[in-house]
Amino acid sequence: MPISTTQNNRRYGYTDEHLAAMLDDEMQERLATAKRAMTDIPEPDVDAEWQRFEREHFAPVKNRRWFKVAAMIAGVLMLSAFTYAAIHAVRARQPEVQQPATEQVEKVNSSVEISSSTDAEDIDSVSTGQPVTFDNVALETIVGDIAARHQMQVEFRNEDARALRFYFVWQPDEDLDAVLERLNLFESVNISKEGNTIVVE
Repeated sequence: MPISTTQNNRRYGYTDEHLAAMLDDEMQERLATAKRAMTDIPEPDVDAEWQRFEREHFAPVKNRRWFKVAAMIAGVLMLSAFTYAAIHAVRARQPEVQQPATEQVEKVNSSVEISSSTDAEDIDSVSTGQPVTFDNVALETIVGDIAARHQMQVEFRNEDARALRFYFVWQPDEDLDAVLERLNLFESVNISKEGNTIVVE
């Protein structure tokens, strides 16, 4: 036989009056919660709150102006330092501008003081210990200085070869045959020795 709800409630110690009171209390609590949720929350005054925040967290306006000026000066100084460093970095990486060939020839000739004449006194005054660097110098000048050092004449059988320009390092005390052999490594010329004459073909 099934047990009625009333019998079941008595079994747990609840009477109908207790249940009605509990339901009333629970209902009242739910209604109070719903009522609280339905009431309007007053909207805060944003401007007043922002002004209060500024007063508490920011310095007065005149101090802020000094901060702005100081920040601008610091920014200008940092920009100047970066610009200065960049200019010097670029200058350090740029290769030196090559001087025109005529100035280089003059430097070579003046530092060694080699004359194209065959006068023995001029040739003896050459410093034999220092290498001579011909940088973008005409072959006529290179061979002329070498011939003068060894008291020889120069004959150009190929006139176009006179204007050819080369980079060549010459040791004045080096053997003439060795020097001519190194000059012949340039494909556009053929230099040989015939008696007391250096022949350029």
